[in-house]
Amino acid sequence: MGCCHAGRKSRLLLMFGMTTAFFLVEIIVGYVTNSMALVADSFHMLSDVISLVIAFLSIKMSPKKWSKNTFGWARAEVLGALVNAVFLVALCFSILVESLKRFYKPEVIDEPKLILYVGVAGLLVNLIGLCLFREHGHSHSRGHHHSLPTVEEVVLHSMEDDINENRFRLGEQGTLPQTDTQVAGGQLNIRGVYLHILADALGSVVVIISSLIIWLTTWEHRYYVDPALSLVMVCLIMKSTAPLLVDSALILLQTVPTHIQMDSLQKKLLQEVEGVLAVHEFHVWQLAGERIIASAHIRCKNLQDYMQIAERVKEFFHNEGIHSTTIQPEFVQLEGESNDKDCVLDCPSRTNCVAQTCCGPRGKDASPEGSPGGDAPTLRQRPTPEGIPA
Repeated sequence: MGCCHAGRKSRLLLMFGMTTAFFLVEIIVGYVTNSMALVADSFHMLSDVISLVIAFLSIKMSPKKWSKNTFGWARAEVLGALVNAVFLVALCFSILVESLKRFYKPEVIDEPKLILYVGVAGLLVNLIGLCLFREHGHSHSRGHHHSLPTVEEVVLHSMEDDINENRFRLGEQGTLPQTDTQVAGGQLNIRGVYLHILADALGSVVVIISSLIIWLTTWEHRYYVDPALSLVMVCLIMKSTAPLLVDSALILLQTVPTHIQMDSLQKKLLQEVEGVLAVHEFHVWQLAGERIIASAHIRCKNLQDYMQIAERVKEFFHNEGIHSTTIQPEFVQLEGESNDKDCVLDCPSRTNCVAQTCCGPRGKDASPEGSPGGDAPTLRQRPTPEGIPA
């Protein structure tokens, strides 16, 4: 296992070094020769460089304990992805404006032969990368539908494997060897790198085409080719940047993961877990990657019932792919007790803390404005036969 991880990390580091060096070459030559296509291609490579740096830094910090961050730095890569995406959108906008200006007033491209050499060198760098990850580029996902990962996820998966392996060797409790699913995920992540490199190679091809047309033809409109192909590069960059921007923003806003339907999940919980009388203040959000967290207020009859119910609730969430859950129990001690409030545990009436709590007073006189966001939490109760109170 160690040799496999070392080989994977070595390939990633080699590609990181080549990509960084060539980004500097491309951006310098691009501005010197007035080639917007070359500048746009350099920004494409810059996106991968930034992603790799963020991933390495975040994974170096994540194993450490931080007193002010109870989840550690698990979201460092998500924040970095958002910053990276916003940065790239701004760069794409500047390239778009400059390219449109050159349609109105074309500029002479200096040294098209030099641009050609840089484009060919960039293509060679990307071909080396394709060879490094070739065996993973044609792997299949065994019938599962996965979204392609970002470069951050590729490096995070590689380095997290090393961390888990070291913990397992030290005999740390709770750490298990990799499963087939984790191995398949690693192969999918490497395939993501393969596709990123393939996109960079396409950018180099665009640069080569632009330089050849300008160098070898006497076509009067040949200088329009560079801004036109720059717009193609902007589209290529935005195609990968837009999903990254949206996904990272939604994670930081703690929206419900797209594959989870809250209403159906809440109904399913009441149907499958016997003893749960009602569920409210039900929240599901994504910390980072595959780490999904849930919290809920569960109403049951008494403490003895709850201790058995809690285990079944944990198992229910585990089967739904949610492995970190926080459950607040609420008890209805008497069989005939009726409760028309969402929460049994109210905010103390002597304090003005309703707005700071997830669930405040919920009587008939309570207004929705008392809850955070202005919306009262939804209470879903188990259906009961007529005449038998919940």
